[in-house]
Amino acid sequence: MPENLLFAGGNQPARRDFGISAIVLEDTVVPICAVDSAATPFCSLIEFSRSDIPAQPSLLIVAPLSGHFPVILRDLVLGLLPSFKVYVTDWLNVRHVPAEHGSFGLEDNISCVLDMIISLPPGLTVVALCQGGVPALAATALLARNWRSHTPAALILIACPIDPLAKPSGVARLLGSRPLSWFENNLITTVPEVYAGAGRRVYPAHLHLVPLLTYLTRRFVQGSEIAAKLLSDDGSDRGRFPFLDLVTSIMDLDAKYLLENTKAVFQERLLPKGSLLFQGERVDLRAIEHTALLTIEGERDDIAPPGQTSAAHALCSSLPAHRHHSLTVSGSGHFSLFHGSTCRRVVQPAILEFLKIHGAQ
Repeated sequence: MPENLLFAGGNQPARRDFGISAIVLEDTVVPICAVDSAATPFCSLIEFSRSDIPAQPSLLIVAPLSGHFPVILRDLVLGLLPSFKVYVTDWLNVRHVPAEHGSFGLEDNISCVLDMIISLPPGLTVVALCQGGVPALAATALLARNWRSHTPAALILIACPIDPLAKPSGVARLLGSRPLSWFENNLITTVPEVYAGAGRRVYPAHLHLVPLLTYLTRRFVQGSEIAAKLLSDDGSDRGRFPFLDLVTSIMDLDAKYLLENTKAVFQERLLPKGSLLFQGERVDLRAIEHTALLTIEGERDDIAPPGQTSAAHALCSSLPAHRHHSLTVSGSGHFSLFHGSTCRRVVQPAILEFLKIHGAQ
């Protein structure tokens, strides 16, 4: 079973528990059933469902492989549970995945998302966040071309680097400024013998924490969104899931994924160029003709600034105009789009309204 270790930084288990057993609707406590409906060595698909409603429309959240555990999206999951059966890609901390299962790269990421979508009922809504955006958009295009009956009815991209050069951030500049060999030589280590993943090549959590803590400290001093959340945590359960713990709980990432994602997304921009390949097939976003598309960006997001996510609209040029929707959340930074009061007041209602319009709810 997943477990939680508060303020453990990079000393994390394979998974983190979402701790969702009930929601409150109009003063009524509604039990929530959480089970793993599918699993691979690298990802479990968690199904969250209400016990009082036998059938609800399905919604898949594609969590980012960015180093944070998917539990950082807990507030967004809670906000969508009244209306949907919610599935979440719960990526495993690869230091606990035996090396015999092989490496896990960007194409494996896309393949996993593709398989998860196919396994769920037709008419699915897919919500992808941050680094989950490229695999979710690529999977949607591949389904539209090859398995049209499984194509999502709606795709929602939140703070995703679909085109990092649309408005480069510090992160995008850093990842694009160094040769891939620098990342391989300076950031990649081998999992020690004490873990199940012994021998696996990874970007380890303890190295990831160094730039993350520098970023958090700088943004705190600048009085940004980070400062507000650390001084007055607006999460849904700040006792069991404090923001500081959520944002500093870091997993190891497979070296192959880090290097391939850095090269394909931030250095060569293969998806917006139309050059991304999946199993030898070019991923053509023009194949998406029926999936309603909503992009959500934060006005003050300094990780995926406005323009990086909404770039998806021009790339999905076969979609009719009425299926294109975009939202820029005034005053919002990156984390408020899926955590805290801004997520509850602005993002969740916008998602529900969009899905009402497009019949996906």
